[in-house]
Amino acid sequence: MANLVYSDVMKRKVRLEPWGEIGVSTVTKIKEAINAGRLQEALDLVDYINVESKPIHDLYCDWAYADLDFIANKFGEEQVYHALRYAFNTVGQSSFFKGLLGAKSVEEALQIVAESYRGHHMGPKEEGDITILDKGDRYVLIPEICGSGGRMRMIGVVDGTPPRTGPPYNLGVTKKAYPWSWGKAGVPYYCLHCCVWSEIIATERNGYPARITLYSEDPYKPCHMVYYKNPEDIPEQFFARIGFKKDVSRMKKRG
Repeated sequence: MANLVYSDVMKRKVRLEPWGEIGVSTVTKIKEAINAGRLQEALDLVDYINVESKPIHDLYCDWAYADLDFIANKFGEEQVYHALRYAFNTVGQSSFFKGLLGAKSVEEALQIVAESYRGHHMGPKEEGDITILDKGDRYVLIPEICGSGGRMRMIGVVDGTPPRTGPPYNLGVTKKAYPWSWGKAGVPYYCLHCCVWSEIIATERNGYPARITLYSEDPYKPCHMVYYKNPEDIPEQFFARIGFKKDVSRMKKRG
């Protein structure tokens, strides 16, 4: 049986078990509890598995943000853009990017993105909840609380940690407006990957943004992610803000 015990260090429950059991994955523990009919244990572990994965998820996001902040401070924030392009060129063959940029339909792309967002600790309890609205000509994906860049800008819901943009972290934001910051100053360096990868590079490759981020300057209000069903319906303003002109002749069909 799994043994969840409150930890003064983590300020939450952790698994505290014999060495022979502590290395067994929580997924396996959930299956064992279900098969043995221990429903409450299984339910407790379902809640636990979310917070179990969150510290390492957050660490890697913070790590990426800290690296971008170092680049900005050491070499100038314009180099953040080039660092993000380098990252895409290095890892852009991952299944996520293949799904985002190469899906056969916008619906397929949205399904793939929704999967990643569920794993990105979105939602009011940071459990992966998102809202998707069909607006006729477009879909709008709304993470009520963004577990990625949004978490960098607000007090943590689960762990209560302070925003990474304030003390003691003080990680940077754009000092000027750039096409790769949606024409805005004050955007966290971490959040820029949404603009560079999903809009600028996607437009270079396919002729239009794979998704459009309606960036919220209020950290406690969610960004909206917009997916147009027909790229030709994307308003000119969403090309202009990232330094492009809308050109229907360059738009590639999905898939």
